Amino acid sequence: MNQSNALSPRAERHTGPHLLVLIIFYVALLLAGGSKLSAAFNIPHDSAKKAVAFVAKYGWSIQLGSFFELLSAIPLGLFIATTISRLRFLGVNAAGESIAFLGGIGATVLLMLSALANWSLTRPGIAESTGAVQALRSISFASAGPAFVILLGFFVAGVSLTAGQRRLIPRSVMWLGIAVAVACELATLTVLNFTAGYLIPVGRFISIIWMIGIALKLPLSTPVAASENGANPARRIFGQTHPTIQSKTILDHPAQVP
Repeated sequence: MNQSNALSPRAERHTGPHLLVLIIFYVALLLAGGSKLSAAFNIPHDSAKKAVAFVAKYGWSIQLGSFFELLSAIPLGLFIATTISRLRFLGVNAAGESIAFLGGIGATVLLMLSALANWSLTRPGIAESTGAVQALRSISFASAGPAFVILLGFFVAGVSLTAGQRRLIPRSVMWLGIAVAVACELATLTVLNFTAGYLIPVGRFISIIWMIGIALKLPLSTPVAASENGANPARRIFGQTHPTIQSKTILDHPAQVP
Protein backbone atom coordinates (compact mmCIF):
# COMPACT_ATOMS: atom_id res chain seq x y z
CA MET A 1 0.00 0.00 0.00
CA ASN A 2 1.26 3.47 -0.84
CA GLN A 3 2.25 5.38 2.30
CA SER A 4 0.40 8.51 1.12
CA ASN A 5 -2.78 6.46 0.81
CA ALA A 6 -2.29 5.03 4.30
CA LEU A 7 -2.05 8.53 5.75
CA SER A 8 -4.89 10.03 3.73
CA PRO A 9 -7.77 11.27 5.91
CA ARG A 10 -11.08 9.46 5.87
CA ALA A 11 -14.43 10.70 7.12
CA GLU A 12 -16.12 8.98 10.06
CA ARG A 13 -19.76 10.06 10.02
CA HIS A 14 -22.17 10.25 12.91
CA THR A 15 -25.25 8.11 12.32
CA GLY A 16 -28.63 9.42 13.40
CA PRO A 17 -31.75 11.28 12.28
CA HIS A 18 -31.27 14.42 10.19
CA LEU A 19 -31.57 17.40 12.55
CA LEU A 20 -33.15 19.72 10.00
CA VAL A 21 -35.90 17.21 9.20
CA LEU A 22 -36.69 16.87 12.91
CA ILE A 23 -36.98 20.65 13.24
CA ILE A 24 -39.43 20.80 10.32
CA PHE A 25 -41.68 18.18 11.93
CA TYR A 26 -41.41 19.87 15.33
CA VAL A 27 -42.40 23.30 13.99
CA ALA A 28 -45.22 21.92 11.83
CA LEU A 29 -46.76 20.00 14.74
CA LEU A 30 -46.24 22.92 17.13
CA LEU A 31 -48.10 25.31 14.83
CA ALA A 32 -50.85 22.78 14.15
CA GLY A 33 -51.37 22.26 17.86
CA GLY A 34 -51.31 25.94 18.70
CA SER A 35 -53.92 26.75 16.06
CA LYS A 36 -56.37 24.35 17.70
CA LEU A 37 -55.59 24.83 21.40
CA SER A 38 -56.69 28.46 21.57
CA ALA A 39 -60.19 27.16 22.33
CA ALA A 40 -58.94 25.56 25.55
CA PHE A 41 -58.30 29.00 27.06
CA ASN A 42 -61.75 30.32 26.12
CA ILE A 43 -63.81 27.89 28.18
CA PRO A 44 -66.37 29.95 30.16
CA HIS A 45 -65.83 29.83 33.92
CA ASP A 46 -68.86 31.82 35.10
CA SER A 47 -71.33 29.00 34.52
CA ALA A 48 -70.93 25.22 34.55
CA LYS A 49 -73.73 24.91 32.01
CA LYS A 50 -71.95 27.26 29.58
CA ALA A 51 -68.65 25.43 30.11
CA VAL A 52 -70.21 22.04 29.34
CA ALA A 53 -71.85 23.43 26.20
CA PHE A 54 -68.56 25.03 25.10
CA VAL A 55 -66.57 21.82 25.54
CA ALA A 56 -69.27 19.86 23.72
CA LYS A 57 -68.91 22.25 20.80
CA TYR A 58 -65.13 22.68 20.71
CA GLY A 59 -64.01 19.48 22.42
CA TRP A 60 -62.77 17.88 19.19
CA SER A 61 -60.67 20.95 18.39
CA ILE A 62 -59.07 20.84 21.85
CA GLN A 63 -58.40 17.12 21.53
CA LEU A 64 -56.84 17.55 18.10
CA GLY A 65 -54.65 20.40 19.33
CA SER A 66 -53.56 18.31 22.31
CA PHE A 67 -52.74 15.44 19.97
CA PHE A 68 -50.52 17.63 17.78
CA GLU A 69 -48.82 19.17 20.83
CA LEU A 70 -48.12 15.71 22.23
CA LEU A 71 -46.71 14.58 18.88
CA SER A 72 -44.46 17.66 18.70
CA ALA A 73 -42.59 16.38 21.75
CA ILE A 74 -41.36 13.41 19.69
CA PRO A 75 -39.24 15.27 17.08
CA LEU A 76 -38.10 17.69 19.81
CA GLY A 77 -36.91 14.81 21.97
CA LEU A 78 -35.20 13.16 19.00
CA PHE A 79 -33.50 16.45 18.08
CA ILE A 80 -32.19 16.82 21.63
CA ALA A 81 -30.98 13.21 21.87
CA THR A 82 -29.32 13.34 18.44
CA THR A 83 -27.58 16.64 19.19
CA ILE A 84 -26.18 15.32 22.47
CA SER A 85 -25.09 12.10 20.75
CA ARG A 86 -23.30 14.08 18.05
CA LEU A 87 -21.48 16.21 20.63
CA ARG A 88 -20.23 13.04 22.32
CA PHE A 89 -19.23 11.63 18.94
CA LEU A 90 -17.18 14.78 18.31
CA GLY A 91 -15.31 14.27 21.58
CA VAL A 92 -17.19 16.65 23.87
CA ASN A 93 -16.92 15.48 27.46
CA ALA A 94 -17.87 18.40 29.70
CA ALA A 95 -20.46 19.41 32.26
CA GLY A 96 -22.24 21.52 29.64
CA GLU A 97 -23.11 18.42 27.64
CA SER A 98 -24.73 16.79 30.70
CA ILE A 99 -26.58 20.01 31.57
CA ALA A 100 -27.90 20.16 28.00
CA PHE A 101 -29.12 16.56 28.27
CA LEU A 102 -30.88 17.28 31.58
CA GLY A 103 -32.61 20.37 30.22
CA GLY A 104 -33.61 18.75 26.96
CA ILE A 105 -35.24 15.73 28.55
CA GLY A 106 -37.04 17.91 31.11
CA ALA A 107 -38.38 20.25 28.41
CA THR A 108 -39.70 17.31 26.38
CA VAL A 109 -41.52 15.82 29.38
CA LEU A 110 -43.09 19.19 30.27
CA LEU A 111 -44.36 19.64 26.72
CA MET A 112 -46.06 16.26 26.97
CA LEU A 113 -47.55 17.19 30.35
CA SER A 114 -49.04 20.37 28.87
CA ALA A 115 -50.64 18.40 26.04
CA LEU A 116 -52.16 15.88 28.44
CA ALA A 117 -53.48 18.65 30.69
CA ASN A 118 -55.25 20.23 27.71
CA TRP A 119 -56.64 16.87 26.65
CA SER A 120 -57.98 16.32 30.17
CA LEU A 121 -60.23 19.37 29.75
CA THR A 122 -62.40 17.33 27.39
CA ARG A 123 -62.91 14.42 29.78
CA PRO A 124 -66.48 13.87 31.06
CA GLY A 125 -67.27 15.83 34.23
CA ILE A 126 -64.26 18.16 34.06
CA ALA A 127 -66.05 21.09 32.39
CA GLU A 128 -68.75 21.00 35.10
CA SER A 129 -66.14 21.84 37.74
CA THR A 130 -64.86 25.39 37.44
CA GLY A 131 -61.97 24.66 39.78
CA ALA A 132 -60.82 21.66 37.72
CA VAL A 133 -60.90 23.66 34.48
CA GLN A 134 -58.87 26.50 35.98
CA ALA A 135 -56.36 24.08 37.52
CA LEU A 136 -55.81 22.18 34.26
CA ARG A 137 -55.41 25.38 32.25
CA SER A 138 -52.89 26.66 34.78
CA ILE A 139 -50.93 23.39 34.63
CA SER A 140 -50.96 23.51 30.84
CA PHE A 141 -49.68 27.09 30.72
CA ALA A 142 -47.05 26.57 33.41
CA SER A 143 -45.76 23.37 31.77
CA ALA A 144 -45.50 24.67 28.21
CA GLY A 145 -44.68 28.21 29.33
CA PRO A 146 -42.11 29.16 32.00
CA ALA A 147 -41.18 25.62 33.05
CA PHE A 148 -40.62 24.50 29.45
CA VAL A 149 -38.45 27.44 28.41
CA ILE A 150 -36.38 27.33 31.61
CA LEU A 151 -35.29 23.77 30.92
CA LEU A 152 -35.01 24.43 27.20
CA GLY A 153 -32.60 27.21 28.14
CA PHE A 154 -30.40 24.63 29.89
CA PHE A 155 -30.24 22.64 26.66
CA VAL A 156 -29.52 25.67 24.48
CA ALA A 157 -26.86 27.04 26.82
CA GLY A 158 -25.16 23.66 27.32
CA VAL A 159 -24.88 22.95 23.60
CA SER A 160 -23.88 26.51 22.68
CA LEU A 161 -21.11 26.81 25.24
CA THR A 162 -19.56 23.37 24.80
CA ALA A 163 -19.75 23.41 21.00
CA GLY A 164 -18.71 27.05 20.76
CA GLN A 165 -15.66 26.67 22.99
CA ARG A 166 -14.43 23.81 20.81
CA ARG A 167 -15.15 25.77 17.61
CA LEU A 168 -17.64 23.17 16.42
CA ILE A 169 -20.16 25.91 15.56
CA PRO A 170 -19.73 29.53 14.40
CA ARG A 171 -19.46 32.20 17.08
CA SER A 172 -22.68 33.78 15.82
CA VAL A 173 -24.64 30.59 16.53
CA MET A 174 -23.01 30.31 19.96
CA TRP A 175 -23.91 33.89 20.95
CA LEU A 176 -27.43 33.51 19.62
CA GLY A 177 -27.81 30.43 21.81
CA ILE A 178 -26.50 32.29 24.85
CA ALA A 179 -28.95 35.17 24.25
CA VAL A 180 -31.85 32.72 23.88
CA ALA A 181 -30.79 30.87 27.03
CA VAL A 182 -30.70 34.11 29.03
CA ALA A 183 -34.21 35.01 27.83
CA CYS A 184 -35.40 31.52 28.77
CA GLU A 185 -34.01 31.77 32.30
CA LEU A 186 -35.45 35.27 32.80
CA ALA A 187 -38.86 33.74 32.06
CA THR A 188 -38.63 32.37 35.60
CA LEU A 189 -39.81 35.82 36.72
CA THR A 190 -43.25 34.96 35.29
CA VAL A 191 -43.93 33.23 38.60
CA LEU A 192 -43.48 36.58 40.39
CA ASN A 193 -44.73 38.97 37.73
CA PHE A 194 -46.91 37.85 34.86
CA THR A 195 -45.49 40.61 32.68
CA ALA A 196 -42.30 38.57 32.36
CA GLY A 197 -44.36 36.08 30.36
CA TYR A 198 -43.45 38.05 27.24
CA LEU A 199 -40.07 36.34 27.44
CA ILE A 200 -41.69 32.92 26.96
CA PRO A 201 -42.33 33.25 23.19
CA VAL A 202 -38.79 34.60 22.80
CA GLY A 203 -37.43 31.40 24.28
CA ARG A 204 -39.85 29.13 22.44
CA PHE A 205 -39.63 30.58 18.94
CA ILE A 206 -36.20 32.23 18.68
CA SER A 207 -34.76 28.93 19.90
CA ILE A 208 -36.07 27.38 16.65
CA ILE A 209 -33.77 29.70 14.68
CA TRP A 210 -30.90 28.56 16.89
CA MET A 211 -31.84 24.91 16.30
CA ILE A 212 -31.69 25.49 12.55
CA GLY A 213 -28.20 26.93 13.00
CA ILE A 214 -27.14 23.87 14.97
CA ALA A 215 -28.62 21.55 12.34
CA LEU A 216 -26.70 23.29 9.58
CA LYS A 217 -23.38 24.00 11.31
CA LEU A 218 -22.71 21.24 13.85
CA PRO A 219 -20.25 18.85 12.13
CA LEU A 220 -21.63 15.51 11.05
CA SER A 221 -18.27 13.81 10.59
CA THR A 222 -14.78 13.93 12.03
CA PRO A 223 -11.49 13.32 10.16
CA VAL A 224 -9.73 9.99 10.65
CA ALA A 225 -6.04 9.45 9.99
CA ALA A 226 -4.39 6.03 9.69
CA SER A 227 -1.30 5.11 11.71
CA GLU A 228 2.08 5.18 10.04
CA ASN A 229 2.27 1.44 9.43
CA GLY A 230 -1.23 1.31 7.96
CA ALA A 231 -2.65 -0.77 10.84
CA ASN A 232 -4.91 0.30 13.69
CA PRO A 233 -6.05 3.68 12.38
CA ALA A 234 -6.25 6.18 15.23
CA ARG A 235 -9.27 8.41 15.28
CA ARG A 236 -8.33 12.07 15.46
CA ILE A 237 -10.81 14.65 16.63
CA PHE A 238 -9.74 18.11 15.58
CA GLY A 239 -6.06 17.34 15.88
CA GLN A 240 -6.19 15.22 19.08
CA THR A 241 -6.05 11.43 19.12
CA HIS A 242 -9.05 9.90 20.84
CA PRO A 243 -7.72 8.42 24.15
CA THR A 244 -9.59 5.13 23.82
CA ILE A 245 -8.16 4.35 20.39
CA GLN A 246 -4.75 5.66 21.39
CA SER A 247 -4.68 3.19 24.32
CA LYS A 248 -5.73 0.35 22.03
CA THR A 249 -2.90 1.20 19.62
CA ILE A 250 -0.33 1.05 22.45
CA LEU A 251 -1.66 -2.30 23.70
CA ASP A 252 -1.61 -3.81 20.21
CA HIS A 253 1.89 -2.54 19.46
CA PRO A 254 3.83 -2.33 22.75
CA ALA A 255 7.13 -2.36 20.89
CA GLN A 256 6.32 1.04 19.38
CA VAL A 257 6.01 2.69 22.81
CA PRO A 258 9.18 4.80 23.42
